[in-house]
Amino acid sequence: MNEAPSLRTLSPIRSTHFVRKYLTGIFLLICLVVFSVFLGFSYKSTLLIRDRMLLEGQAFFRQIDLTREWIDNHDGVYVRLGPGVKINPYLMQVPGLKVVIEDKDGEKYTFKHSPIVTGEISRMAAAKGIFKFKITSLDPINPDNAPDPFERTSLEKFAGGAKERFSLEESGREVLFRYMAPIILQKPCLRCHESGREGQVLGGISVTIGATSVVREIRRNRIFLGASALCIVALFFAVIFFISKSFVTDLKKAESMLVEMATTDPLTGLLNRRETLRKIGKEHSRAGRLSKLLSVFMIDIDRFKEINDAHGHAAGDDVLRELSRKILEVVRDYDIVCRYGGEEFLVTTPEADGKIAREIAERLRCAVEGMAVTVGDGSVVRFTISAGVAQWTGGENVDQLIARADAALYEAKAAGRNRVHAA
Repeated sequence: MNEAPSLRTLSPIRSTHFVRKYLTGIFLLICLVVFSVFLGFSYKSTLLIRDRMLLEGQAFFRQIDLTREWIDNHDGVYVRLGPGVKINPYLMQVPGLKVVIEDKDGEKYTFKHSPIVTGEISRMAAAKGIFKFKITSLDPINPDNAPDPFERTSLEKFAGGAKERFSLEESGREVLFRYMAPIILQKPCLRCHESGREGQVLGGISVTIGATSVVREIRRNRIFLGASALCIVALFFAVIFFISKSFVTDLKKAESMLVEMATTDPLTGLLNRRETLRKIGKEHSRAGRLSKLLSVFMIDIDRFKEINDAHGHAAGDDVLRELSRKILEVVRDYDIVCRYGGEEFLVTTPEADGKIAREIAERLRCAVEGMAVTVGDGSVVRFTISAGVAQWTGGENVDQLIARADAALYEAKAAGRNRVHAA
Protein backbone atom coordinates (compact mmCIF):
# COMPACT_ATOMS: atom_id res chain seq x y z
CA MET A 1 0.00 0.00 0.00
CA ASN A 2 1.01 3.60 -0.44
CA GLU A 3 2.75 5.44 2.42
CA ALA A 4 0.13 6.91 4.75
CA PRO A 5 0.45 10.58 5.71
CA SER A 6 2.01 11.06 9.11
CA LEU A 7 3.90 13.58 11.21
CA ARG A 8 7.04 12.59 9.32
CA THR A 9 5.66 14.17 6.17
CA LEU A 10 6.36 17.64 7.64
CA SER A 11 9.22 19.13 9.56
CA PRO A 12 9.15 17.89 13.18
CA ILE A 13 6.69 19.80 15.33
CA ARG A 14 8.26 20.59 18.68
CA SER A 15 5.17 21.74 20.51
CA THR A 16 5.09 18.59 22.67
CA HIS A 17 8.66 19.32 23.70
CA PHE A 18 7.59 22.86 24.54
CA VAL A 19 4.69 21.58 26.65
CA ARG A 20 6.98 19.25 28.60
CA LYS A 21 9.50 22.05 29.04
CA TYR A 22 6.77 24.46 30.17
CA LEU A 23 5.25 21.99 32.66
CA THR A 24 8.73 21.10 33.93
CA GLY A 25 9.31 24.79 34.58
CA ILE A 26 6.03 24.98 36.50
CA PHE A 27 6.98 21.88 38.52
CA LEU A 28 10.39 23.33 39.40
CA LEU A 29 8.74 26.60 40.39
CA ILE A 30 6.31 24.70 42.62
CA CYS A 31 9.24 22.79 44.16
CA LEU A 32 11.01 26.09 44.82
CA VAL A 33 7.90 27.56 46.47
CA VAL A 34 7.22 24.42 48.55
CA PHE A 35 10.80 24.12 49.77
CA SER A 36 10.96 27.87 50.46
CA VAL A 37 7.83 27.54 52.60
CA PHE A 38 9.35 24.46 54.26
CA LEU A 39 12.56 26.32 55.06
CA GLY A 40 10.54 29.28 56.32
CA PHE A 41 8.43 27.10 58.63
CA SER A 42 11.51 25.19 59.76
CA TYR A 43 13.37 28.39 60.53
CA LYS A 44 10.33 29.88 62.28
CA SER A 45 9.76 26.79 64.40
CA THR A 46 13.44 26.75 65.34
CA LEU A 47 13.19 30.39 66.38
CA LEU A 48 10.07 29.71 68.43
CA ILE A 49 11.73 26.83 70.29
CA ARG A 50 14.88 28.87 70.78
CA ASP A 51 12.83 31.79 72.11
CA ARG A 52 11.08 29.39 74.47
CA MET A 53 14.44 28.26 75.83
CA LEU A 54 15.58 31.87 76.04
CA LEU A 55 12.52 32.86 78.05
CA GLU A 56 13.11 29.90 80.33
CA GLY A 57 16.74 30.91 80.82
CA GLN A 58 15.75 34.52 81.48
CA ALA A 59 13.14 33.41 84.04
CA PHE A 60 15.66 31.25 85.91
CA PHE A 61 18.17 34.06 85.83
CA ARG A 62 15.62 36.50 87.22
CA GLN A 63 14.74 34.16 90.06
CA ILE A 64 18.38 33.65 90.94
CA ASP A 65 19.10 37.36 90.64
CA LEU A 66 16.19 38.20 92.95
CA THR A 67 17.43 35.63 95.46
CA ARG A 68 20.92 37.08 95.26
CA GLU A 69 19.56 40.63 95.54
CA TRP A 70 17.51 39.75 98.62
CA ILE A 71 20.52 38.18 100.29
CA ASP A 72 22.73 41.17 99.45
CA ASN A 73 20.09 43.65 100.63
CA HIS A 74 20.13 41.87 104.00
CA ASP A 75 23.91 41.84 104.14
CA GLY A 76 24.01 38.09 103.71
CA VAL A 77 22.61 35.38 105.91
CA TYR A 78 23.94 33.32 108.83
CA VAL A 79 23.39 29.59 108.87
CA ARG A 80 23.78 27.41 111.95
CA LEU A 81 26.86 25.27 111.79
CA GLY A 82 26.03 21.63 111.61
CA PRO A 83 26.52 18.52 109.50
CA GLY A 84 27.19 19.53 105.88
CA VAL A 85 27.60 23.21 106.73
CA LYS A 86 31.15 24.45 106.29
CA ILE A 87 32.88 27.73 106.91
CA ASN A 88 34.00 29.38 103.67
CA PRO A 89 37.76 30.03 104.13
CA TYR A 90 37.79 32.74 101.46
CA LEU A 91 35.42 34.90 103.51
CA MET A 92 37.91 34.83 106.37
CA GLN A 93 40.12 37.04 104.17
CA VAL A 94 37.55 39.87 104.00
CA PRO A 95 38.50 42.54 106.60
CA GLY A 96 35.86 43.30 109.24
CA LEU A 97 33.50 40.48 108.09
CA LYS A 98 32.20 38.31 110.90
CA VAL A 99 32.30 34.89 109.30
CA VAL A 100 31.28 33.02 112.46
CA ILE A 101 28.97 34.29 115.21
CA GLU A 102 27.54 32.74 118.37
CA ASP A 103 24.13 33.29 119.96
CA LYS A 104 23.38 33.53 123.67
CA ASP A 105 22.79 29.78 123.86
CA GLY A 106 26.23 29.06 122.44
CA GLU A 107 25.00 28.00 118.95
CA LYS A 108 27.47 28.97 116.23
CA TYR A 109 26.46 30.36 112.82
CA THR A 110 28.54 30.91 109.68
CA PHE A 111 28.11 33.76 107.23
CA LYS A 112 26.96 32.98 103.71
CA HIS A 113 26.83 35.63 101.04
CA SER A 114 24.88 35.43 97.80
CA PRO A 115 27.44 33.50 95.68
CA ILE A 116 27.62 30.75 98.32
CA VAL A 117 23.85 30.52 98.74
CA THR A 118 23.15 30.50 94.99
CA GLY A 119 25.92 27.95 94.49
CA GLU A 120 24.32 25.58 97.00
CA ILE A 121 20.88 26.11 95.40
CA SER A 122 22.46 25.37 92.02
CA ARG A 123 23.87 22.06 93.26
CA MET A 124 20.45 21.12 94.67
CA ALA A 125 18.71 21.99 91.37
CA ALA A 126 21.30 20.05 89.37
CA ALA A 127 20.89 17.02 91.63
CA LYS A 128 17.15 17.06 90.91
CA GLY A 129 17.73 17.49 87.16
CA ILE A 130 16.07 20.92 86.98
CA PHE A 131 18.89 23.24 85.90
CA LYS A 132 22.32 24.47 86.91
CA PHE A 133 23.55 27.99 87.50
CA LYS A 134 26.65 29.68 88.72
CA ILE A 135 27.69 33.15 89.82
CA THR A 136 31.07 33.91 88.36
CA SER A 137 33.38 36.74 87.42
CA LEU A 138 36.66 37.31 85.65
CA ASP A 139 38.39 37.64 89.06
CA PRO A 140 36.47 35.42 91.51
CA ILE A 141 37.35 35.23 95.20
CA ASN A 142 36.66 31.48 95.18
CA PRO A 143 38.53 29.54 92.46
CA ASP A 144 35.54 27.17 92.26
CA ASN A 145 33.60 30.07 90.71
CA ALA A 146 36.11 30.54 87.89
CA PRO A 147 34.38 30.96 84.49
CA ASP A 148 34.40 28.34 81.77
CA PRO A 149 35.04 29.39 78.11
CA PHE A 150 31.38 30.36 77.45
CA GLU A 151 31.19 32.32 80.68
CA ARG A 152 34.55 34.04 80.11
CA THR A 153 33.54 35.15 76.61
CA SER A 154 30.20 36.36 77.96
CA LEU A 155 31.84 38.34 80.78
CA GLU A 156 34.19 40.01 78.32
CA LYS A 157 31.22 41.01 76.16
CA PHE A 158 29.31 42.28 79.22
CA ALA A 159 32.25 44.56 79.92
CA GLY A 160 31.72 45.93 76.40
CA GLY A 161 28.03 46.61 77.02
CA ALA A 162 26.30 43.33 76.05
CA LYS A 163 23.09 42.65 78.00
CA GLU A 164 22.92 38.84 77.67
CA ARG A 165 24.33 35.85 75.80
CA PHE A 166 23.01 32.39 75.01
CA SER A 167 23.98 29.37 72.92
CA LEU A 168 23.43 25.64 72.43
CA GLU A 169 26.32 23.36 73.34
CA GLU A 170 26.74 19.64 72.85
CA SER A 171 28.31 17.71 75.69
CA GLY A 172 28.63 14.10 74.63
CA ARG A 173 25.11 12.88 73.83
CA GLU A 174 23.55 15.74 75.79
CA VAL A 175 22.64 19.17 74.44
CA LEU A 176 22.74 22.12 76.83
CA PHE A 177 21.21 25.56 76.55
CA ARG A 178 23.55 28.15 78.07
CA TYR A 179 22.28 31.55 79.18
CA MET A 180 24.16 34.29 80.96
CA ALA A 181 23.44 37.87 81.99
CA PRO A 182 25.59 40.36 83.95
CA ILE A 183 25.48 41.22 87.66
CA ILE A 184 25.73 44.94 88.28
CA LEU A 185 27.61 45.96 91.42
CA GLN A 186 25.23 47.52 93.94
CA LYS A 187 25.86 49.17 97.28
CA PRO A 188 25.37 46.06 99.46
CA CYS A 189 28.03 44.25 97.38
CA LEU A 190 30.69 46.79 98.39
CA ARG A 191 31.05 44.95 101.69
CA CYS A 192 32.94 42.16 99.89
CA HIS A 193 34.09 44.18 96.91
CA GLU A 194 35.64 47.25 98.47
CA SER A 195 37.72 48.03 95.40
CA GLY A 196 34.70 48.15 93.11
CA ARG A 197 32.35 50.98 92.29
CA GLU A 198 28.60 50.97 92.23
CA GLY A 199 27.13 50.31 88.72
CA GLN A 200 30.08 48.39 87.29
CA VAL A 201 29.77 44.82 85.95
CA LEU A 202 30.60 42.67 88.91
CA GLY A 203 30.26 39.34 87.12
CA GLY A 204 27.45 37.27 85.74
CA ILE A 205 24.98 34.52 86.45
CA SER A 206 25.29 31.54 84.13
CA VAL A 207 22.22 29.30 83.69
CA THR A 208 22.52 25.85 82.11
CA ILE A 209 19.35 24.00 81.06
CA GLY A 210 19.15 20.54 79.51
CA ALA A 211 18.00 20.99 75.89
CA THR A 212 18.36 17.48 74.50
CA SER A 213 14.61 16.93 74.28
CA VAL A 214 14.12 20.38 72.74
CA VAL A 215 16.73 19.73 70.07
CA ARG A 216 15.09 16.39 69.33
CA GLU A 217 11.79 18.20 69.01
CA ILE A 218 13.37 20.62 66.53
CA ARG A 219 14.78 17.74 64.51
CA ARG A 220 11.47 15.84 64.57
CA ASN A 221 9.74 19.01 63.46
CA ARG A 222 12.18 19.41 60.57
CA ILE A 223 11.74 15.78 59.54
CA PHE A 224 7.95 16.16 59.65
CA LEU A 225 8.07 19.37 57.62
CA GLY A 226 10.54 17.81 55.18
CA ALA A 227 8.35 14.73 54.73
CA SER A 228 5.31 16.97 54.26
CA ALA A 229 7.15 19.02 51.65
CA LEU A 230 8.23 15.87 49.78
CA CYS A 231 4.66 14.54 49.85
CA ILE A 232 3.34 17.82 48.47
CA VAL A 233 6.02 17.85 45.76
CA ALA A 234 5.26 14.22 44.90
CA LEU A 235 1.55 15.03 44.69
CA PHE A 236 2.21 18.00 42.42
CA PHE A 237 4.54 15.85 40.33
CA ALA A 238 1.86 13.18 39.92
CA VAL A 239 -0.75 15.79 38.97
CA ILE A 240 1.56 17.57 36.53
CA PHE A 241 2.72 14.24 35.08
CA PHE A 242 -0.88 13.18 34.51
CA ILE A 243 -1.79 16.56 33.00
CA SER A 244 1.36 16.54 30.88
CA LYS A 245 0.75 13.03 29.60
CA SER A 246 -2.90 13.71 28.84
CA PHE A 247 -2.16 17.09 27.31
CA VAL A 248 0.72 15.81 25.18
CA THR A 249 -1.41 12.89 23.98
CA ASP A 250 -4.23 15.24 22.98
CA LEU A 251 -1.74 17.63 21.43
CA LYS A 252 -0.17 14.87 19.36
CA LYS A 253 -3.61 13.86 18.13
CA ALA A 254 -4.37 17.46 17.24
CA GLU A 255 -1.02 17.81 15.49
CA SER A 256 -1.62 14.60 13.56
CA MET A 257 -5.00 15.92 12.47
CA LEU A 258 -3.49 19.25 11.44
CA VAL A 259 -0.68 17.55 9.54
CA GLU A 260 -3.16 15.25 7.85
CA MET A 261 -5.32 18.21 6.91
CA ALA A 262 -2.26 20.04 5.57
CA THR A 263 -0.89 17.09 3.57
CA THR A 264 -3.87 15.06 2.38
CA ASP A 265 -6.84 15.55 0.14
CA PRO A 266 -9.96 15.48 2.36
CA LEU A 267 -12.10 13.70 -0.21
CA THR A 268 -9.85 10.83 -1.27
CA GLY A 269 -7.37 10.59 1.64
CA LEU A 270 -4.47 10.73 -0.83
CA LEU A 271 -1.62 13.18 -0.56
CA ASN A 272 -2.47 16.65 -1.77
CA ARG A 273 -0.63 18.47 -4.51
CA ARG A 274 1.62 20.53 -2.26
CA GLU A 275 2.86 17.56 -0.21
CA THR A 276 3.36 15.47 -3.32
CA LEU A 277 5.50 18.12 -4.97
CA ARG A 278 7.64 18.17 -1.83
CA LYS A 279 8.06 14.39 -1.92
CA ILE A 280 8.76 14.35 -5.66
CA GLY A 281 11.35 17.06 -5.07
CA LYS A 282 13.14 14.77 -2.61
CA GLU A 283 13.00 11.85 -5.04
CA HIS A 284 14.22 14.13 -7.85
CA SER A 285 17.22 15.21 -5.75
CA ARG A 286 17.92 11.61 -4.77
CA ALA A 287 17.76 10.44 -8.39
CA GLY A 288 20.17 13.18 -9.47
CA ARG A 289 22.55 12.51 -6.58
CA LEU A 290 22.60 8.71 -6.88
CA SER A 291 21.94 8.41 -10.63
CA LYS A 292 18.64 6.64 -10.00
CA LEU A 293 15.65 6.30 -12.32
CA LEU A 294 12.48 8.30 -11.79
CA SER A 295 9.17 8.32 -13.69
CA VAL A 296 5.71 9.78 -13.25
CA PHE A 297 2.33 9.29 -14.87
CA MET A 298 -0.69 11.54 -14.88
CA ILE A 299 -4.21 10.04 -14.75
CA ASP A 300 -7.47 11.65 -15.78
CA ILE A 301 -11.04 10.24 -15.65
CA ASP A 302 -12.56 10.16 -19.09
CA ARG A 303 -15.76 12.20 -19.49
CA PHE A 304 -15.97 12.94 -15.78
CA LYS A 305 -18.21 15.96 -16.43
CA GLU A 306 -20.82 13.67 -17.94
CA ILE A 307 -20.87 11.60 -14.72
CA ASN A 308 -21.46 14.74 -12.66
CA ASP A 309 -24.15 15.98 -15.03
CA ALA A 310 -25.95 12.61 -15.13
CA HIS A 311 -25.72 11.57 -11.48
CA GLY A 312 -24.73 14.69 -9.53
CA HIS A 313 -21.55 15.82 -7.86
CA ALA A 314 -22.02 13.39 -4.96
CA ALA A 315 -21.77 10.54 -7.45
CA GLY A 316 -18.65 12.16 -8.90
CA ASP A 317 -17.15 12.20 -5.40
CA ASP A 318 -17.96 8.47 -5.03
CA VAL A 319 -16.15 7.79 -8.30
CA LEU A 320 -13.08 9.77 -7.17
CA ARG A 321 -12.93 7.87 -3.87
CA GLU A 322 -13.23 4.45 -5.55
CA LEU A 323 -10.59 5.34 -8.10
CA SER A 324 -8.25 6.44 -5.30
CA ARG A 325 -8.64 3.07 -3.57
CA LYS A 326 -8.01 1.22 -6.86
CA ILE A 327 -4.85 3.23 -7.56
CA LEU A 328 -3.46 2.34 -4.12
CA GLU A 329 -4.22 -1.35 -4.78
CA VAL A 330 -2.35 -1.39 -8.10
CA VAL A 331 0.75 0.74 -7.51
CA ARG A 332 3.78 -0.32 -5.47
CA ASP A 333 4.00 0.32 -1.75
CA TYR A 334 6.62 3.02 -2.13
CA ASP A 335 5.04 4.82 -5.10
CA ILE A 336 3.75 8.31 -4.38
CA VAL A 337 0.08 8.88 -5.21
CA CYS A 338 -1.76 12.19 -5.03
CA ARG A 339 -4.89 13.89 -6.21
CA TYR A 340 -3.35 16.52 -8.43
CA GLY A 341 -6.53 18.49 -8.99
CA GLY A 342 -10.16 17.89 -9.96
CA GLU A 343 -10.31 14.44 -11.56
CA GLU A 344 -6.56 14.30 -12.21
CA PHE A 345 -4.19 12.05 -10.24
CA LEU A 346 -0.39 11.93 -10.28
CA VAL A 347 1.66 8.81 -9.54
CA THR A 348 5.42 8.99 -8.98
CA THR A 349 7.40 5.75 -9.41
CA PRO A 350 10.89 6.03 -7.87
CA GLU A 351 13.65 3.83 -9.36
CA ALA A 352 11.47 2.95 -12.33
CA ASP A 353 12.03 3.74 -16.02
CA GLY A 354 9.29 4.76 -18.42
CA LYS A 355 8.57 1.16 -19.40
CA ILE A 356 7.85 0.03 -15.83
CA ALA A 357 5.78 3.17 -15.15
CA ARG A 358 3.77 2.51 -18.33
CA GLU A 359 3.16 -1.10 -17.27
CA ILE A 360 1.83 0.05 -13.91
CA ALA A 361 -0.38 2.65 -15.60
CA GLU A 362 -1.67 0.03 -18.03
CA ARG A 363 -2.53 -2.39 -15.19
CA LEU A 364 -4.41 0.41 -13.52
CA ARG A 365 -6.28 1.28 -16.75
CA CYS A 366 -7.39 -2.30 -17.15
CA ALA A 367 -8.47 -2.56 -13.51
CA VAL A 368 -10.53 0.62 -13.77
CA GLU A 369 -12.14 -0.54 -17.02
CA GLY A 370 -13.61 -3.47 -15.17
CA MET A 371 -14.91 -1.42 -12.21
CA ALA A 372 -18.57 -0.73 -11.47
CA VAL A 373 -19.21 1.95 -8.86
CA THR A 374 -22.58 2.10 -7.12
CA VAL A 375 -23.27 5.76 -6.34
CA GLY A 376 -25.57 7.38 -3.82
CA ASP A 377 -28.76 7.26 -5.92
CA GLY A 378 -28.29 3.50 -6.46
CA SER A 379 -27.06 3.84 -10.02
CA VAL A 380 -24.09 1.85 -11.25
CA VAL A 381 -21.42 3.97 -12.90
CA ARG A 382 -18.72 2.63 -15.21
CA PHE A 383 -15.87 4.79 -16.40
CA THR A 384 -12.40 4.68 -17.91
CA ILE A 385 -9.17 6.59 -17.45
CA SER A 386 -6.41 7.92 -19.66
CA ALA A 387 -2.78 8.26 -18.58
CA GLY A 388 0.40 9.98 -19.74
CA VAL A 389 3.83 8.65 -18.70
CA ALA A 390 7.15 10.53 -18.57
CA GLN A 391 10.62 9.38 -17.50
CA TRP A 392 13.05 11.86 -16.00
CA THR A 393 15.81 12.60 -18.51
CA GLY A 394 18.37 13.98 -16.09
CA GLY A 395 18.40 17.59 -17.17
CA GLU A 396 14.90 18.71 -16.31
CA ASN A 397 13.28 19.89 -13.11
CA VAL A 398 10.15 18.50 -11.46
CA ASP A 399 7.78 20.93 -13.17
CA GLN A 400 9.17 20.05 -16.58
CA LEU A 401 8.85 16.31 -15.87
CA ILE A 402 5.21 16.67 -14.80
CA ALA A 403 4.49 18.91 -17.77
CA ARG A 404 5.71 16.19 -20.16
CA ALA A 405 3.50 13.60 -18.42
CA ASP A 406 0.55 16.00 -18.69
CA ALA A 407 1.24 16.50 -22.41
CA ALA A 408 1.33 12.70 -22.92
CA LEU A 409 -2.03 12.48 -21.07
CA TYR A 410 -3.63 14.90 -23.51
CA GLU A 411 -2.20 12.89 -26.41
CA ALA A 412 -3.93 9.81 -24.96
CA LYS A 413 -7.22 11.67 -24.73
CA ALA A 414 -6.83 13.05 -28.24
CA ALA A 415 -6.18 9.51 -29.49
CA GLY A 416 -9.58 8.31 -28.22
CA ARG A 417 -9.25 8.04 -24.41
CA ASN A 418 -9.00 4.86 -22.30
CA ARG A 419 -5.35 4.41 -23.13
CA VAL A 420 -1.79 5.13 -21.91
CA HIS A 421 0.70 7.26 -23.84
CA ALA A 422 4.36 7.81 -23.07
CA ALA A 423 6.04 11.17 -23.53
